Amino acid sequence: MAAGAAVLVWQLLLPGFTGIANNGDFGKVCAWLSLAPKGGETNFVYFQPVYERRGANYWNSPYHSSETALAWVATRVAGVTDEFDIRWLGGVHAVLWLAALGVLLAGLRGRAAAIAILPVVMFTDVCYAAYFNSFYMDAAALCGLLLMTAIAVWMGERPRTGQVILFSAAAVLFATSKGQHAIWAVLPALWLMARVRTRAAWVGATVVLAAGGWMIAASDRTYRAQAIFNVAFFRLGPRGADLTELGVRPEELRYRGMHSYTAGAPVTDREWAEKFYARTGFARLARWYARHPASTARILWATLAEGGPEMRPVNLGNYRVEDGHAAGARTERFALWSDLRSRLLARWPWHMVVWYGVFVAACVAVRSWVGLGVALLGAGEFAAAGLGDSLDAGRHLFLFHAATDLTLCFAAAWAIQRAMRHKP
Repeated sequence: MAAGAAVLVWQLLLPGFTGIANNGDFGKVCAWLSLAPKGGETNFVYFQPVYERRGANYWNSPYHSSETALAWVATRVAGVTDEFDIRWLGGVHAVLWLAALGVLLAGLRGRAAAIAILPVVMFTDVCYAAYFNSFYMDAAALCGLLLMTAIAVWMGERPRTGQVILFSAAAVLFATSKGQHAIWAVLPALWLMARVRTRAAWVGATVVLAAGGWMIAASDRTYRAQAIFNVAFFRLGPRGADLTELGVRPEELRYRGMHSYTAGAPVTDREWAEKFYARTGFARLARWYARHPASTARILWATLAEGGPEMRPVNLGNYRVEDGHAAGARTERFALWSDLRSRLLARWPWHMVVWYGVFVAACVAVRSWVGLGVALLGAGEFAAAGLGDSLDAGRHLFLFHAATDLTLCFAAAWAIQRAMRHKP
């Protein structure tokens, strides 16, 4: 606990602290709280830690996320002032991270607690920790995932009602972080119903499913339309796919090669985007993938081979302007684990397919349902990132990488515990 806390404090709070630059998404969260970066935006190239609170900064954002609730807590803890230092939010994220570690230690007990060294090394890596000093919705998702997993380990064979409530709360934090993650609310809900089988578990599962369903229903249709537009015109169209199968009209085929950030893209018009999504949508896209399995497999492989090695976004800097580093520079502190994983993925991307196959089979064999759930979530996050959009795949694989690291933790824990049982 002390080691994990010290590393996070060093990275997030002390002089020389780092974070991660805004790619334009921060406003979806901080504008609810009337916050905007002090001194103007330096998107992509520099990390901005200080925000001004003004009424003019308020935006009734159509985007909802549990990250907004965490940011609100941080502003309450910081006090009502005209400026907000994002390190308060980094501290809130760090407390949730440490809570997950503490729960894990409580679940492991005794000598087996040494197993927790591995997740401490992995999840204090800058590829995860940098997100804590940010308004990215994935920060809340990561905290929810770590808490869910740790609480599931802690619950053991005879879970108590309090543990079920905490697990359900962590699952809600995860499911309401982002629409991309809400679709996997079904996994913790099913685990509660199948594994725990108490009245509290059924209530918790219902709440988790309701939270995930609300998150999907409340997600902005224009945001979904942009994703479909990217897939249709930027990915499938240039490859010669028949876009009329997706609901694209003949007169719209001229948009081939465009994405939602291309100048003149019609999807920036809200009315056009809503109509476009109404006749396309993810259900129709899913049917296209099912009818074209070879193309789907190639897209997934390209996502793994090209986006997989990008465990840290290459286009987002970690330093402030006043730190004196070049625009877009990234820190190398605490990057050993992510650098290793990135090199492996760049050189042998196929090892990930083998690993998931072996791990899932092993989980079924030893009846490790928590580990199996984490693997299914990781695979689902990968598929959603690879098939649901065609831009910035590397950053959208953030939760896939986190789930993969958790599978490595489960495998190491099994090996260590097995060795300890056979030790004289």
